[in-house]
Amino acid sequence: MTTTLVSVRYPLTEDSHRTISRGLDYAAGDEDSLIVLHVALLQNGDSITREELRSAVEAEFGEIPAHYVVRQGYVLEEAIVDEAARQTADRVMVGKTKRGRIRRRLGQLFGLYPDLEAELEATLSTSLEVVD
Repeated sequence: MTTTLVSVRYPLTEDSHRTISRGLDYAAGDEDSLIVLHVALLQNGDSITREELRSAVEAEFGEIPAHYVVRQGYVLEEAIVDEAARQTADRVMVGKTKRGRIRRRLGQLFGLYPDLEAELEATLSTSLEVVD
């Protein structure tokens, strides 16, 4: 069983759509788990419920076997890393636009600018995929 966490924006963007599609490819098995994560940034005044996120995703994809998580936070990258650890995700998928921000955040956390995939794998037993 593998757990794939996909990070999306709300309302869903084209990047979010591609990221969810790729996540669905990986979570095709009956025992695989897909987690759709949206981080509501407090400084932006974002307010969204899990039900709103689920409705938006199901409007695009129909009913899919996924768990929906909405986290509030100030730092997007930190929230994604924290949620990946909390969910013990085997794979984390982000859109292309988030890769640089996540790399900078991990650099701050670890005091260097690591190879993001290698760092996630070593620290969280997780691999990262950037969806173009």
